[in-house]
Amino acid sequence: MINNLPSKLRYLSFWILDTLKGRKILKELKDIQLLLGQNSFDLLKKKNEAKVKDLLNKVVHEAPYYSNFKNYKSLQDFPVTNKHIIKENFNQFQIASSRKTKLHTIFTSGSTGTPFMVYQTKQKRHRNTADTIYFAGKAGYTLGDKLLYLRLWNKNLKKNKISAFIQNVHQINIENLNPSYIESFLKRLQKDKSPKGWLAYPSGLEKICDFLDSINSKPLDCNIKSIIGMSENLSNHVRNKMSHYFDAPMVSRYSNFENGIIAQQSIDSNYFEVNWASYILEILDFKKDVPAKPGELGRIVITDLYNHATPMIRYDTGDIGAVTNVENHSFPVLETVEGRKADILFNTKGTMISPFKFMGILPQYPEIEQIQFIQTKKTGYAIKINVREEFLQETELVALFKSIVGDDAAVAVEYVNEIPLLSSKKRKITRNLYSEQLLQNALDSSFITKPTF
Repeated sequence: MINNLPSKLRYLSFWILDTLKGRKILKELKDIQLLLGQNSFDLLKKKNEAKVKDLLNKVVHEAPYYSNFKNYKSLQDFPVTNKHIIKENFNQFQIASSRKTKLHTIFTSGSTGTPFMVYQTKQKRHRNTADTIYFAGKAGYTLGDKLLYLRLWNKNLKKNKISAFIQNVHQINIENLNPSYIESFLKRLQKDKSPKGWLAYPSGLEKICDFLDSINSKPLDCNIKSIIGMSENLSNHVRNKMSHYFDAPMVSRYSNFENGIIAQQSIDSNYFEVNWASYILEILDFKKDVPAKPGELGRIVITDLYNHATPMIRYDTGDIGAVTNVENHSFPVLETVEGRKADILFNTKGTMISPFKFMGILPQYPEIEQIQFIQTKKTGYAIKINVREEFLQETELVALFKSIVGDDAAVAVEYVNEIPLLSSKKRKITRNLYSEQLLQNALDSSFITKPTF
């Protein structure tokens, strides 16, 4: 009971401070609970109609980019945008009235390495905080508990000691995850009996699980209440290992810096519950701005109902997924989130392949430390492998890979000491250099979708 006191004090302090400031976060949280507690999708959409209309009316009158859309009939009359379009026309996107208030700047390089900045109003910030509280709670985390936050912590992201203490955030830099650090950290974790939750890159958690495997560890008593993976695809291997070692369910969260939490897995399921309270989500065809067929993969396009500074209307996130309906759930869910299109491999016939098929290869070769599957040409591929000892199953691995991409594939195998990380310190299991080059050629030619008036 004593160990829970600091968490309870932080919980009470947070809501007391919010009360003194006008209960702005609590109001947003109650709205999210109300909307996502509806028993029909039509009813939820009806309750959101006023928010949609307010946003669209504001942008057509106050954001120059949308000035020619005053006669719109629905959201679908607006053009699909993306990071490149917003960057090219940044000043034209800004809502004029928002400039009279204090704005928050969101800046990220993103997984593509392309710098991107948007402004957010205070209400958008409050909404994001409420979204975080709601979805963290769905995963088992209680506001005030210690948060084990494992990611890349550079100087721009790292919280100062006072802020980290107040928020009860333990910042773990993924760059520090060597065996010595992991061993020392886990010992400290077991001595600390306070309730905790993980929020982490799955690749970082995989390193911790691999260390525990290497010492034949038993499950640890760390009082972990929740485990949330973010920013990378979560394999069943990591999910099961984390649940085994830390005795808590693990879920995957789909979010980005420029918007916030878009969807999150339910406990004990693989589908993602969409944050319909704060966003409108569409799945569009890969080549045309029309809806993908029900259940089929397409581009994830969202409309952020709360950014009234830099509007994100029909914003192509660069990720792909598929929407479906499931029994005993009132709203459509994301059946899968496959990650960025630029990271997806295609077979030799041009059909997209889910990264989870490649993840399924890994458990068959435990001697492989790291692996990455790369598409270099339309029918050309490379497999990078990092192993400690001689790898004797290369022929078998290549055959298994060809069974996925096509028997006519040209496959090169390269042995490396380390799979390169992205600048964000994330590691991708798949990389499509062929798509990256096609995209760069298009950008160099200024072939960027613009709205037609």
